Amino acid sequence: MAFVDYDAYLATLGQNAVADFQSASFITTATRIGDLSRVMLPSPTTPTTSVVLDRNSDRALNAAVPNAASGNRMSILGARISAAGAGGIALTVVDMLNISGGLNATLTTSQTTNLPTAALTRYTSGDGVHAALVVHVGIGGTATTVTCSYTNQAGTSGRTTPAVAVGGSGLNVASLLIRLPLQSGDTGFRSVESVTLAGSTGTAGNFGVVLFKPLALVMANDVEGANVMDNVSSGRMVGQFAEVLDNACLNLFASMTVGQVLNGAILLGEA
Repeated sequence: MAFVDYDAYLATLGQNAVADFQSASFITTATRIGDLSRVMLPSPTTPTTSVVLDRNSDRALNAAVPNAASGNRMSILGARISAAGAGGIALTVVDMLNISGGLNATLTTSQTTNLPTAALTRYTSGDGVHAALVVHVGIGGTATTVTCSYTNQAGTSGRTTPAVAVGGSGLNVASLLIRLPLQSGDTGFRSVESVTLAGSTGTAGNFGVVLFKPLALVMANDVEGANVMDNVSSGRMVGQFAEVLDNACLNLFASMTVGQVLNGAILLGEA
């Protein structure tokens, strides 16, 4: 189903159905993209296997997203974001599908600890699913590159990601996300089977793999009070009316020019 008219949309928006969040601190500004769930309250546990994530997981935003009634769909209607410091903020609203840990940033052999990634329970073909390495405990300051072996959206295994940078300044801190590109012609990740570093970063740390589905992009300004965004009147949002599947583990990946403490909510509606 869908909203029958603008008044129906406004009425649903006014119900203030939200997935709220509060961060205790944030990663250093040198980090390119960060996993906000690691610094949310309450803090999540570090995975010791590849964990399937859902609306009740400790990586989800603080309020579990309700499942839509039969025949309806849950959609993203907007956001309210407050920032404590100066600087621009870009937040990607994602459905986190699974997450692992236990990889060692000093090993240069193919690593399969806690891999392959857990079977997808949403977006099960893998089409449109993204992958990233996620740093749980800081790795070393020596720059190197990393590749991963994965299965694509067609079920073809043995695919290899192009090499991307890891380690060194800005690419070694906790909460860091290192996006993994697809091999040419692929459109998504069904699973990741192994990770291989070209060289040691100098410190083992602890990192893993996360699979996720991007849903929306939210832009927020600094210290102006609450940034209120909806799908029609305010702009600063891409992915309006994106569907949130049942049992989605909504989370935020963040990029910002200075360290921030953030709080707010993603506005949801059912029709």
